[in-house]
Amino acid sequence: MLFSRSLETNQIPEIWKCANISPIYKKGRKDDVNNYRPVSLTCILCKILESIIRDKVMEHFTINKLFTNRQFGFLKGRSTVTQLLQILDDWTEALESGGRIDVIYTDFEKAFDKVPHRRLLSKLKSYKIHNSIIEWIKNFLSGRKQRVRVDGEFSSWADVLSGIPQGSILGPLLFIIFINDLVDFSENNLKLYLFADDAKLYRHIKDVSDVDKLQRGIDNFAKWTEKWQVKLNITKCKVLSVHHRRYSDDGVIPQYDIDNIRLEEVDEIKDLGVTYDSLLLFDKHISQKINKAYTMLGLIKRNFIHLSKSCFVTLYKSLVRSHLEYANSVWHPKRKSDIDKLERVQKRATKLIPELSKKSYSDRLKALKLPTLKYRRYRGDMIELFKIIKGIYDSTCVPHFEFVESSNNIIRTRGNKFKLIQHHCYYDLRKYSFTNRVIPIWNSLSNNVVSADTVNTFKNRLDKFWSNQDVLYDYTADLHGIGNRSIV
Repeated sequence: MLFSRSLETNQIPEIWKCANISPIYKKGRKDDVNNYRPVSLTCILCKILESIIRDKVMEHFTINKLFTNRQFGFLKGRSTVTQLLQILDDWTEALESGGRIDVIYTDFEKAFDKVPHRRLLSKLKSYKIHNSIIEWIKNFLSGRKQRVRVDGEFSSWADVLSGIPQGSILGPLLFIIFINDLVDFSENNLKLYLFADDAKLYRHIKDVSDVDKLQRGIDNFAKWTEKWQVKLNITKCKVLSVHHRRYSDDGVIPQYDIDNIRLEEVDEIKDLGVTYDSLLLFDKHISQKINKAYTMLGLIKRNFIHLSKSCFVTLYKSLVRSHLEYANSVWHPKRKSDIDKLERVQKRATKLIPELSKKSYSDRLKALKLPTLKYRRYRGDMIELFKIIKGIYDSTCVPHFEFVESSNNIIRTRGNKFKLIQHHCYYDLRKYSFTNRVIPIWNSLSNNVVSADTVNTFKNRLDKFWSNQDVLYDYTADLHGIGNRSIV
């Protein structure tokens, strides 16, 4: 009855508009308030009603295909991993023909907190959202109050004049609607990808004219931010030039600016939780994750004197291994030294159980029913590929694969019915990328495995199919039975 009344009158109770702000530390100096994210703790009942509104608005956008396929945040079938896989596929394919990729990483200054309400509502109207929903959202955004809570103490109440409350259910959707047309504004001269307010622009650079086109695209980007009153933090905007080892710049030095302020050029960047450099190497990322895993391992060792097998496995999987596996399809290591360093973490971890410490690494893994990290990465690659091929991910936002049966020149005589075509690569950058390295392994799977209907069924069948693989408990081994012949 309360929800119906709210929707009929386009009003919500004043108390639902009051939020306690919980400051969440991000990075930098802890005594600087700018280094904290203000998360709004709002009424639970209001959040339930927000979810109803959100589902209706999302349905409208999905049915009418209004969302850009370059936005990966807060949308079903899209994630940080799918964006990174899509971008790296695009980059490595482009670099096969030479040149470099110049990438501009932008930073919006308090993007959620400074969204102008009038402009947001005008965009909702342009997308033909029903007037009653727009009026309800207008009331939801206006007249809000907030106060900060620290250690049980509260500040005085303050009016909220702009922005979308972080921590609300409806907020993320409203923000990606507000920023949705940014891609169309810049698309002629460059490619632009978004994850919520994280935006990066890039272009394949082969000569000076490409540099000029990218700069014009940056200028258009800056004009959009000025028009819609979204301020850029130019000092935090960076430029990264991606290329392969044999690349020579031929005197073409990237120099880009926003509002006549030159952007800083960097040799490495952290993008959606993954750190890589201009050669698309992930050395620093691997080192960071290993250090984090050792930190968590130390935490377990200090706080748990006696560990049973089941208790250890639960703690290890949730606190240690999770750090070593985030987005591993993106940064999958190809060098033996990196593989050894990663596996060393699990080696040390399994020695925490006294009765297993004297046994070999393989025997410890068998006793705990833990596979090697190398096996887990192979398995993770296949799961990602299964989600792409079966359409579990949004098909407009993932790398494209060609099936053998779609080619008139190839007759399939063996392998599974979803066998993929593998093309020749000139550079290792492309050769070891996700879209190329997974194909021989996928083609070696049986029909029973690839014909699974769900992800869980696929996982179970894959584990059974690979149950006799040496790499399961011996990371120095490799997957056997993999065809290496390329299909052109």
